[in-house]
Amino acid sequence: MGKSKKVKSEHSKELRKYNPARMKEDKRENHLARQEQHLEHIPFRLREIMKSKERIAMGASKLKKMRKATAPKPVEGAAEATDIPVPCFRRGQRESERAYLHRMEQETQHVLFLTKNQVQRQPEVELQEQEQPAGRRKAEKKKEFDKIKVQKIEKKKMAKREKIEEKEKFTDRVSFGEVVMAPPSLTAKPKRAPTKSGGITKGLLLNSLLGHTSLSTSKPSMARQKMMEEERIRVVEAYRNLKKVKQEWQGSNVTGKDELQKPH
Repeated sequence: MGKSKKVKSEHSKELRKYNPARMKEDKRENHLARQEQHLEHIPFRLREIMKSKERIAMGASKLKKMRKATAPKPVEGAAEATDIPVPCFRRGQRESERAYLHRMEQETQHVLFLTKNQVQRQPEVELQEQEQPAGRRKAEKKKEFDKIKVQKIEKKKMAKREKIEEKEKFTDRVSFGEVVMAPPSLTAKPKRAPTKSGGITKGLLLNSLLGHTSLSTSKPSMARQKMMEEERIRVVEAYRNLKKVKQEWQGSNVTGKDELQKPH
């Protein structure tokens, strides 16, 4: 009996070994495993390019069919993610009264918490949107898109208009033959700015020709004052000496003339 069982098991092993369908399946599995190992060494970007080429070669219709086949089918009668699950208010066989009441309290509190924090839904609006035909929805979307586009264009036009108005505001229109004798003088000035004499603009060649000099109102330092005082005294002394020499020279000239006019 045991011998016959052993013979049968050996025979089944041999059949499995030499089964052509089984051999083909094993070869296919080995080939797929080797292909996966080979793909692991290929860079990620290159793999993505290869996949995209395969999709293009497959075609759009086949790709849609494959996506539909692989997509998970929705379970009929399943509650939506936003719906609050109804708790089970049935007492268990081995559940004590205290445990049952505690469980009911916990579940009630949980349902109340979910009700307070639930996202507000508008089923009437959703139903209306679903009932609307596809063409009408598209038309409404197009209207909204056109409205946004028009608003953007108007905003751009407004910005352009403001820019032009600002430019025109700061442009000075000069009529033909108008002559300007001096640059415009600014009336507004900072609080601590030094006062200038008689609207004379600093750094103009015309001022140097006319003899205008800009007067500084800032008080000079002590060293500067001393130098200016010494310079003033020196100039005064030089002027006096020059005047004295001039008077002496004039006096000598007068005496010389008188001597020449006298008869011998």
